[in-house]
Amino acid sequence: MFKKILAGIDGSKLSIEALDLAADIADQYDSQLFIVSAVEPLPPLAIPVSPIGSTTPSYLVKYREDQQTTYEEIHSEQVDRLSEKHPTLNIHTKIIDGRASNVIKEESKDKDLIVIGHRGQGGIMDLMLGSVAKSVVDTCTVPILVFKNEKQTIE
Repeated sequence: MFKKILAGIDGSKLSIEALDLAADIADQYDSQLFIVSAVEPLPPLAIPVSPIGSTTPSYLVKYREDQQTTYEEIHSEQVDRLSEKHPTLNIHTKIIDGRASNVIKEESKDKDLIVIGHRGQGGIMDLMLGSVAKSVVDTCTVPILVFKNEKQTIE
């Protein structure tokens, strides 16, 4: 039924719980598990207007490198942990620059299931920050499992 499962993670506790569920499903169906994370761009307000022809500010380069390194560590830890629990699971990882919802949508094109966590902020926070889960649900045509736990809190 599910041969390729995509799990989007950001390192939060809820995204790791969603990853665990994706791994359990992948193991049950003898599927490949694809773990993806997005290095989000800084909001426009955090980036000063630069004169034409100027180079990228060094803090933007450092931000991107730091995010890349953090996700590499998270992916490595999760692959090691999941490989112990599911020794035969075929796991792939990818870290991509871009908005999380766009990255997940693009990476899901050849997948059979998307598994993501839902932060459950709701209200004004969703209006201000947007919701990756909502955007993925609204734009992707692949079946989506949105993981919520009963004790969700804003972290």
